[in-house]
Amino acid sequence: MMPLASRFAFLSIAILVMAIGLPELYSKIFSVKIAPTQMFYSPVHQSFVFREHHGDHDFVYSDQTGRIFDRKGFETAIPFIYYKNMDLWGLLPLTLNGQRFDLATMRENRQVFELSPREIKDRRPAIAIQPLLESNPGRTRLQFPEDVFRMTKTDMVFVNVDHNVRDEALTTTFTAALKQAGFTFPAGLIAGKDTILKPFDEGYFIADATGAIFHVKRVNGALSAVRTPIPTDLQPRHIKVSENKARAYYGFLLTQEGRLYLISYDQYRLIPLPSDGYDPDRMSYKILLNPLYKTAIYGDDHVIRAVAMDPDFQPFDRYERPVPGPDSTLSWRVMTHLFPFRLTLADRTSAFLDWHVHWHGVSGLMGSALCLLAWFGVQWQCRRRASGGISWRSISWRPLKEALLILCTGLFGLIAVLMIPEE
Repeated sequence: MMPLASRFAFLSIAILVMAIGLPELYSKIFSVKIAPTQMFYSPVHQSFVFREHHGDHDFVYSDQTGRIFDRKGFETAIPFIYYKNMDLWGLLPLTLNGQRFDLATMRENRQVFELSPREIKDRRPAIAIQPLLESNPGRTRLQFPEDVFRMTKTDMVFVNVDHNVRDEALTTTFTAALKQAGFTFPAGLIAGKDTILKPFDEGYFIADATGAIFHVKRVNGALSAVRTPIPTDLQPRHIKVSENKARAYYGFLLTQEGRLYLISYDQYRLIPLPSDGYDPDRMSYKILLNPLYKTAIYGDDHVIRAVAMDPDFQPFDRYERPVPGPDSTLSWRVMTHLFPFRLTLADRTSAFLDWHVHWHGVSGLMGSALCLLAWFGVQWQCRRRASGGISWRSISWRPLKEALLILCTGLFGLIAVLMIPEE
């Protein structure tokens, strides 16, 4: 007989492994991939238009009034998005709202800024060192410096990455320049874009101990530190810097309360963005800018919201729509009946690995009940063959424990108890 504790350990491990592997295997074989709904504000039709996916090659192009488009009609409804196709089809220049737009104007005056939950500072592993690029490299492309910096309690410390030694000269010079600009150590939030794959470099936005936010860059080998007029009590949770050739906005600023702003090149002015119903821990936020309208789009796996704004970011129209997800497909409904729950380590809203339990509710409980009936049938047949007859009173307490396990874990528990018997 297998000791009770050992069998329990084997059963637990088997159930955990199957709760991860079986739903994933099922999804790879049977699940239908549903692309996210795309929504825009059409300057042509003065309404919200969207592309909705219902599985396989079933795409629906429509607007908020129910009007259906073909693909070309949908793309011509949002010319600032598909301006290259508009030019290919000979539809440019285009006149909208009394303004004339050619290919060059459309290309130069459209901007897109996006913030996903995985990008937020506290939802991904922290990197304690950053490269401070030369913002005026004297050549067409940016390049990484030979040093990186990290903020300590008292200094802006530079380390030579070629020799892995502290650069005392840079540390002393740049720390002094930062303090002279009014910076108070230790630093708080440090936000920048650590890549050379961008048109130019805007350095970092760094919060000091008082909550003041400084714009820090390396220009011609020296430190440029500007104390911005961003309020010290704003409590920024994240700043996403996104260098754009239009040089109109530095990027997003997200507060601890979930309010979202654009940081303007105009004296670091904060432009509030619509955020009703916005949850930064679950939702991606995108803002589309063109000379006529600004559109904010945000949502999750269940709903998508859009807000149309005038050139001064004043909202004038809103639209909300449920998102068709995998739970509307037959394969998903079958999976929820097969498995009462599933375990995952990854979450698309976070860069951290952690256990996530996804319960399937009543559907999973129904599946567990069917597994329990199947188990009782197996037990009945086994005991009947062994003794030539059986009554319900002859069922011992140990099989009842297995029954409870199967009721809680469904197919995982049924497979486990059949694979790892007592004897």
